[in-house]
Amino acid sequence: MDSLTVRDLLLPGGPLEPAEVVEGQELLGNPISWVVSLRPYPPAFPRLRGGELALVAMEHVAQLEPPTTLADVVRQLASRDASGVAVRGEIDEGGARAAREVGLPLLRLELDAPLHDIEQAIMRACALHEARREMMPVEKPDAWLGELLAGRLGTVAEAQERAKGHGVRLEGRYAVGYVGGWGSGIGGRGSGISSQLSGIGEELLGVEEGVLVREWEGGLALLLPPGAWARVEAVIIGGGLACGIGREKGLLEVPASLAEARLAAMASGLMYGGKPVRYAEMGADRLLMVLYRDEPEELRAFVEEMIGALLRYDEGVATPVLPTLRSFIEHGGKLRETAAELFVHRNTLAYRLERAGEILGVDLKDPGARLAIELALRALPLIG
Repeated sequence: MDSLTVRDLLLPGGPLEPAEVVEGQELLGNPISWVVSLRPYPPAFPRLRGGELALVAMEHVAQLEPPTTLADVVRQLASRDASGVAVRGEIDEGGARAAREVGLPLLRLELDAPLHDIEQAIMRACALHEARREMMPVEKPDAWLGELLAGRLGTVAEAQERAKGHGVRLEGRYAVGYVGGWGSGIGGRGSGISSQLSGIGEELLGVEEGVLVREWEGGLALLLPPGAWARVEAVIIGGGLACGIGREKGLLEVPASLAEARLAAMASGLMYGGKPVRYAEMGADRLLMVLYRDEPEELRAFVEEMIGALLRYDEGVATPVLPTLRSFIEHGGKLRETAAELFVHRNTLAYRLERAGEILGVDLKDPGARLAIELALRALPLIG
């Protein structure tokens, strides 16, 4: 259950209705733990533990010795981690300015507001909220991180507050990494992989401060603050698991970066032999991976149409033609470089390429044909 907030107390029928928000409209999500009232004698407030809403009667402020202003009271409350202050009486510019400077919600109560009754009502609201919270199932320590990754936190302030409650200070931007099993696409299988993932997760937490790790659908999701990847890469590579890294995004766009990382992790396991893959650097492989994930039969049909005939031809001959065609494609259709790599005479190379073109029914001088064949060759590991 979420914390009781200043905003909750302002709702219709709430203890603070119909108070006016003078400063800190964006801070009304501050959690409330208890309520205290200013006393007309020192100390003006009892000991604060943080999270209190303070009720202030300006006539009591005027009675304090030494002379005290509303601005002094606001700054004192902020220094002791109060969550807000509600004032009965005139709020001067100094008090409002102090609230803006220290980031504290400042509310104006009606002139005849019964502070004692309001205090009692807030106490009851706090006690009732705490009782309900204790009846709720215990939340896992990293449940908030799961909600962030799933896109269930609506504002940056909510995300920061949930993380703060577990002793975590969130950065404004993250790149999400995803670690899974070799060739498993989007996650490991079996207890061996699970144990290995747990070990990697624990090691990562000790390598780089600010890295957040959570199990996610058979793998590990990593929230990497700017500059963190260079220091955690060795742990990932040494673990022998496929890994993808999404693009760096704002806090509320973490789910989009996670989706990119999972696609890159599939490419890592299926196309790159487990080498970490950055989504931003995948090029045309992004399209192939989307087809593999969403339209595998369409991808299989494309490969069959482009190079299926050559694959079947090579099965029945002593000297396959596909390796020659692959080298030719990789060298951008340049005969000299291809012949040098294969250690064959250019005439031999020309003959093999002519034979490949005949089998496939294409003109290999056509850039479009070479592009289609290149994509089909890159897709081969995906269709087995």
